[in-house]
Amino acid sequence: MSLHTYLALAALVALAPASAGAGGTRSFHLGDFDDFDAGEAEGAAIEGSGKVTVGLVPARGEVKGAASVFSCAADPKDRSAVYLGTADGSGVQRIKLVTPSKAGAAEPAASKLAQLPGAVVSAMATLPGGDILAATLPGGTIHRIDAKGKVSEFAKLQVEQIWALVPHEGRLLVGTGPKGELFSLDLQGKNPKVVLDSDEKDILAVLPVGKEVVVGTSPGAKVLQVAAASDGILVHDFAGDEVRALALVEGGLVAAVNDFTDRGLSSVQALTKNLNRTSLVGQPAEGSLDATSGSAAQSSADLFFVALGPKRDLARAAEATWESWLHKDKQYFTALLGDPAAKGSEVLVAASQQGKVYRVRGRRDVATVADLDERQATALCRLGDGAVLATTGDGAGAYRLAVAPAQKARYRTKVLDAKQPSVFGAVYLRGSGLTLRARSGPGEEPDKRWSEWKPVTLKKEGDALAGALGLPTRRFVELEVTLASGGELRDVQLFYAPENLAPLVAGVDVARPEFELADDDEPDSKLTIKWKAEARDDDDLVYEIRVRPEGTSDKEWISLSGTEPVTKKEYKWDLGSVPDGVYEAQVIASDEPSNGISRAARDEVVSAPFVVDHKRPAIDGVKVNGLAITGTASDDGGQIHDVAFSVDGGPFRAASPSDGLFDTGRESFQLTLPEPLAPGRHRVVLRARDTFGNIGSLAVIADK
Repeated sequence: MSLHTYLALAALVALAPASAGAGGTRSFHLGDFDDFDAGEAEGAAIEGSGKVTVGLVPARGEVKGAASVFSCAADPKDRSAVYLGTADGSGVQRIKLVTPSKAGAAEPAASKLAQLPGAVVSAMATLPGGDILAATLPGGTIHRIDAKGKVSEFAKLQVEQIWALVPHEGRLLVGTGPKGELFSLDLQGKNPKVVLDSDEKDILAVLPVGKEVVVGTSPGAKVLQVAAASDGILVHDFAGDEVRALALVEGGLVAAVNDFTDRGLSSVQALTKNLNRTSLVGQPAEGSLDATSGSAAQSSADLFFVALGPKRDLARAAEATWESWLHKDKQYFTALLGDPAAKGSEVLVAASQQGKVYRVRGRRDVATVADLDERQATALCRLGDGAVLATTGDGAGAYRLAVAPAQKARYRTKVLDAKQPSVFGAVYLRGSGLTLRARSGPGEEPDKRWSEWKPVTLKKEGDALAGALGLPTRRFVELEVTLASGGELRDVQLFYAPENLAPLVAGVDVARPEFELADDDEPDSKLTIKWKAEARDDDDLVYEIRVRPEGTSDKEWISLSGTEPVTKKEYKWDLGSVPDGVYEAQVIASDEPSNGISRAARDEVVSAPFVVDHKRPAIDGVKVNGLAITGTASDDGGQIHDVAFSVDGGPFRAASPSDGLFDTGRESFQLTLPEPLAPGRHRVVLRARDTFGNIGSLAVIADK
């Protein structure tokens, strides 16, 4: 395949995940960041430019006895160790994660340090001496844990929730709910005071910016600056439900904003109602769904950035433009991690979908740098040696992300749905250093009914690597690409042909020629045949329209459309081509344009019988008695529709049926000539019209 041919094919499919071609051929196409991000990567990075490259292999530590990890804090005495706060039974565990050079050893397991009262360790921090602070939900207790696991009460606040613990300027800042208060305590847990009393219900994020402090709130999605006034200064009000996290980078301030479909719902409110079902502990919030339940979250997430200038002037955040760096539908963001001391505006974002961690360096530089085994990434923290730790929910896990580049990386596409059992054919990969295998199956979740992974031989063809899958004919297919060191994957195109479903014609309606009572002329002699048809597999359809006299054999069908295929679901038939009588129409739908003449499937439907009537009505038995005129209108082919009259060339006016309605083929009528009418003879034209619009007329003379 030449480059020109390949690019032409790619252009055809760039707008849809599955596009149709001739002969029933369709294709899947993956070519941009969102396409690739829907799959799974191991040791691979999905770049925002739309390619998969060799990335990092996260080192995983086993967390036992917990359903989710919700919070974390670095061990100040061991640069490669970290403390984890768990959910679904509050506990604190310690884990030491190995580097890739030691990855051949068994995965390290976390050891339990302390068991705390409550359901969730909602926030953690370390004291200068090395002790750990941990807040638990429900309630306002902050626990102190020493290196041996001894637990004591550090402080107890009169609040229902604690969301953030942040040391700052020799004191501890505590973000709470449901009154939206920010507390400041000394490092012995004494002298608590409220430094911010907002109108919001919950303070979720607390971030020092130099000597200043900003917070993120729910449910109003506001960023507030702590000030002398207890209600603070509004920095920005986002269109969302919560500012879940804040981070400081070299260039400015970053905010993770979640927007839930239910405007009255936030992940915080859901957590306080039901600790087992909340976005904050790795389960869907009440009223919303996410990947942990197998369905898409009814939410969206945005990452915003505002430049603060070289001196990190917070006043700019209230004046300057907040740029959108990243938007994701059907998920929400759970944590941010920036490095204000590093060069460049880089931030890591943890998400609720498929355990993804995104690296964002601006609005055009986004990459998926971690795709964790569990379904939700819950927290990010920086270890003492500079590495990054990511924790997970819906299965408790902890991953060290700053490891050496992988020698090989693996990328799996999402399970691709062909909608019908299909023959899978040629696949084209653009990139280098690639090997491929594939499998197919009957369900959207791979299981034992699926075929085994089959290696696919790739050969250079133009600028692409081409191969033939040769998989069992099934509805679903999945590809796995392995990248060697230095390899990259830029584009995937897979051709397939689904089993052809016959089109479905849902009925044929024959509409008589249309006319209005005010029309003086006969209508157009064309009868309209309309039908409903569905291509159940999105094929292009064409139609043939035939008619025959009612009750005759199949040999009597007459094609109206001839050799020219009909593509619209309507055909106008000129009745001048057939005599009066009762007919029936047939519509035949074919998917030949998409499948070719040999594989085309058809469906056909015959209409109810209908009348073709060319004959004009007759008027007879007319009697003129002064200004009163009576008579009879009759039609052999149908019913009388109306009778009208015109006096001396004037406009036609309606006559009345003698029995009150026109409903048969023979109708008596009556009329009285309108006054004022000059004395003498007057020419009256009587007009009868049938239901086909045929007109018969008769002129009479009336004397006054």
